[in-house]
Amino acid sequence: MSTPTAELQELTNKSIIELYSVELKADVHFTKSAKTATYSQSGSTITITLNSHGFSAGLILSLDFTSGNGIDGVYTIQTVATNSFTVTGTTSQSTSGNVSFNVNATVTTPTVYLFHAGNNMKDSLDIVWQSNTYTRTPVKADGFKYTGKGKLPRPTLSFTNLLGTITSLLQLTNEITPFSDLSGAKVTRRRTLSRFLDATNFPSSVNPFGTPDASAEFPREVYFIERKVVENRNIVQFEMVGSFDLFGIAAPKKLVTRADFAGVGTFVNA
Repeated sequence: MSTPTAELQELTNKSIIELYSVELKADVHFTKSAKTATYSQSGSTITITLNSHGFSAGLILSLDFTSGNGIDGVYTIQTVATNSFTVTGTTSQSTSGNVSFNVNATVTTPTVYLFHAGNNMKDSLDIVWQSNTYTRTPVKADGFKYTGKGKLPRPTLSFTNLLGTITSLLQLTNEITPFSDLSGAKVTRRRTLSRFLDATNFPSSVNPFGTPDASAEFPREVYFIERKVVENRNIVQFEMVGSFDLFGIAAPKKLVTRADFAGVGTFVNA
């Protein structure tokens, strides 16, 4: 794989930006500490109240808003106070309610990782989308195409391993569950157009391709890591599956028989 390219991959205003999040599985890849809190949103600023939380700015959380109109997703802590912290929403609204999420029992160790195979145009560093920072690293995914032959796609996700970054992550998760190798981790493929990217990616904080819009993106595609395919000093590659293609999972989960409904399997002419 090539190294991350400069100038946001030499974009036009119609260029597609592809980003990936990897969310670890609680109690498989990390020892979880479950949290519940209250929140209020004014504009795009979401303030979450949690006494003595101990978090730091920059920590990435996967938030589940259980009441109100908060939008579930991945958020980066922007500011912190002793008993509260803020994140930035993708839409502007006024709402409040409850929110739940898991963090690592070792608070400083992340449970969500963000990646993008490119640099920003301001300083050739990480790219920012929806106020989340995606680490610049050579990453490539293939095999998303649906064939129409009854088989669900099983994409592969490949990372460079020249600095041992992914191997270090595997070592951390395998300390919790030996040989798990990130199996079961949730991978979300996000795509948007260059003209919607956060202004902070560009010189003078001005997007030359259009107007930033954090809510403008293609439908997200969610997969789960099924197995590690390759790990060496050059790359680490994983095979992914959809939620309906997980090993040992069937849909529907319950087989309906005549013991449940007497008419099952009976054809009646109207």
